[in-house]
Amino acid sequence: MPEDLILAEIQQAFFEYRGNFKEPITVLWTGGRHAEVIDTVHKALSPWGVGFENIAWQQGPKNLGELQLTFGVPSLFASVQVGIAGVTMTALNPDWSRAPILTAMFQAALTALRGGTGQELRVQQTTLGLHLKPPDGRPFREIIKQFVSAKSLGGDDATMFGVSVYHSDYSLVIDASVAIPGGLFIKLVRNFASEKHVEEIAKAVYSDEEAVLRQLGLKLQ
Repeated sequence: MPEDLILAEIQQAFFEYRGNFKEPITVLWTGGRHAEVIDTVHKALSPWGVGFENIAWQQGPKNLGELQLTFGVPSLFASVQVGIAGVTMTALNPDWSRAPILTAMFQAALTALRGGTGQELRVQQTTLGLHLKPPDGRPFREIIKQFVSAKSLGGDDATMFGVSVYHSDYSLVIDASVAIPGGLFIKLVRNFASEKHVEEIAKAVYSDEEAVLRQLGLKLQ
């Protein structure tokens, strides 16, 4: 029951979105047209306070795969990185209360890139990572122990256990946090079809997070 769940204490979190282009946009770099990408994306992100001082190139790339144009969005602790093969967008310590702002910014960047590069996406993927503080009186070891056979693993005296689950479009990893003493690390990865809107993707990620926390006896709100 919801009333039996403990509020999750998320100490650190990160979110990453990755969209791969159907075809590499090499011609925009080798043809000297990368300024078109800068102009298009900069205009799209200007409502979120992105100025020219927030735009940077990857310094000294060793190959085409390392070429990257980064648009920082300081007001949202986020960034948009455009490469030859696709776009990566990240947010540090994202809060679901500001999800509409983040999704609007991410969608604006994607729409601008589609128009500016002439490329659609082949696949979309999200990664959500969470570092949780142990709930009072409930060590994470005892919570995770329900998902493993400590005896068969020879881990009766183990300080912690890890669990991973893999599906064709989704994976879940639960492990000890290296950032929070006694804490727990959760990593959720999901693949989406190319036509999925960012808002739909955000709702799916929220549901994934809510579901795994519930399995651990925790809740978001």
